[in-house]
Amino acid sequence: MWRAISLLCCYCTSLPLWADCRQDLDLAELKAKRPLVSNIEFQQENVFDLNEPGVFWLHRFANRTHIITTEQTIRDDLLFLQDAPLNLAELAETERLLRSRRYLRDARIEVVQYCAASNSVTVRVTTWDNWSLLPKIDFSSEGGETKYSLGVAEDNLLGSGNQIQLDYAKDSERSGYLLSFASPNIFGSHWNTLLSYADNSDGENYRFAVQRPFYRLDSNWAFNADLLKNKEQVTDYLLSETVNEYNRTRHQFDASAGFKLALRGHTIQRLNIGMQLEDVDFNELDSTVLTLPGQRNLSYLYLEYQLLQDDFYKLFNINQFNRVEDINAGWQLRLRLGLMQPWLGADEDGLRLEAEVSKAWSLNNRTWLFSELAYQQLNWQQRKQELWHLGLQLNHQLNARNSLVGSISAERGRNLFADEALYLGGDSGLRAFPLYYQRGDNRMVATAEYRHYTDWNLWQIFDVGFAAFGDAGRSWGGRSADDLAALNGKAGIDDEILFGLGVGIRLLSSHSSRGTMIHLDLTRPISDNPDLGSWQWRMTAKRRF
Repeated sequence: MWRAISLLCCYCTSLPLWADCRQDLDLAELKAKRPLVSNIEFQQENVFDLNEPGVFWLHRFANRTHIITTEQTIRDDLLFLQDAPLNLAELAETERLLRSRRYLRDARIEVVQYCAASNSVTVRVTTWDNWSLLPKIDFSSEGGETKYSLGVAEDNLLGSGNQIQLDYAKDSERSGYLLSFASPNIFGSHWNTLLSYADNSDGENYRFAVQRPFYRLDSNWAFNADLLKNKEQVTDYLLSETVNEYNRTRHQFDASAGFKLALRGHTIQRLNIGMQLEDVDFNELDSTVLTLPGQRNLSYLYLEYQLLQDDFYKLFNINQFNRVEDINAGWQLRLRLGLMQPWLGADEDGLRLEAEVSKAWSLNNRTWLFSELAYQQLNWQQRKQELWHLGLQLNHQLNARNSLVGSISAERGRNLFADEALYLGGDSGLRAFPLYYQRGDNRMVATAEYRHYTDWNLWQIFDVGFAAFGDAGRSWGGRSADDLAALNGKAGIDDEILFGLGVGIRLLSSHSSRGTMIHLDLTRPISDNPDLGSWQWRMTAKRRF
């Protein structure tokens, strides 16, 4: 009896407090009152919503066999704490961090209750899982070149967010096996790691990296250590035909420490101090017909300045479709100055300079302009090497289902290394032409595209879109261009600006952790090369529309 009386008294005394809590919230009021976060609720949704029409056994089987991301894994990524003052900017930043995890399709963090008596709030974190156990079957064919990979990848091992991958891959240059493991957030420490080993037909590769990034905008420090060995066969192409081959082996180690310099309003300034050891060597093959590039060691110490403005928007139908894209419209600047040091192994003293700047502008409520500019300079062995890059992309939404996209990408190089030529064709631009069609020290591509986003969904697995496009571009220059043209006996063919047209279907894997978008394109090159057909099918897998 006494227990019943005690419970009744507790209920009666707490009733006014509960009555003082409400769910109709005003964000301006919350900012002014600075309440405490008294409770954090977690709601983890499975891969498929079984209440949607069209659900069948495959969706139910997937949900039953999928291990949902654990609450602890979600909690480890939170940038706000229980019993701490509410900061709405931290909630928005945590949302972006969770959406960046490939094992999550979407995330929403919201204040669901405010209690005036205690000046406290309840915050709910809702996440939607992606299907993360992927039998990896990638295939693409374009311009007579076929590449594929077979294997298995788990991007959310036991709901922990860890990734493991084992596969066999083959493309036009190599074949081999890969085993890798990655953890994006080790035990909630905000450290991450990557271990990978590959046994390829042209050599073995490995990589070990451990990093504590600037995981939030106002992080005070960061650290990075990255060890890499990469042995691969380099192929020189012209008009997509092989004309020269050799081996390249790269050993690289990068270590750096970063510090926050200042935080003023929405602008963050950072400084990185580090070193990069880089040794590149070359070996002949039976198919080597040209002089090998020279061995080079470009090890250097560097200082890097970063400026970042926090001006994020939730946008749709920019590079993906039917999903939230977190776009930072603020200025982003990176400037690195490096001095090559013989005591680190560099061939001689030298200067390395890298600069990048990007910005997005909202021209109106339907039009966005995205821009980026980059510059690299290397002064070494009485040579000055330069590479400029300019990228512009204009997105105009005609309505919710249709948009126009125009883009320009241009690179201007001087004295580039022979093994780092700029190719054009296929994935590198000019989709109607084969891979590695033109090459040089300079490259320009312009694209105009019409996109249609449907509400069609194939079995809740693929979202469907359509595209019609035209590409124009050219790659030219470089000290070995004439030698390569003489080797394949096709000097003068398609060495001017090229044009291509196409229409295509886009299939977005909407519930997959890889977010792969299958491109099925019917293209036509405008060419004087008799080896190219008029119309041809092209199938590729990308992460962009």
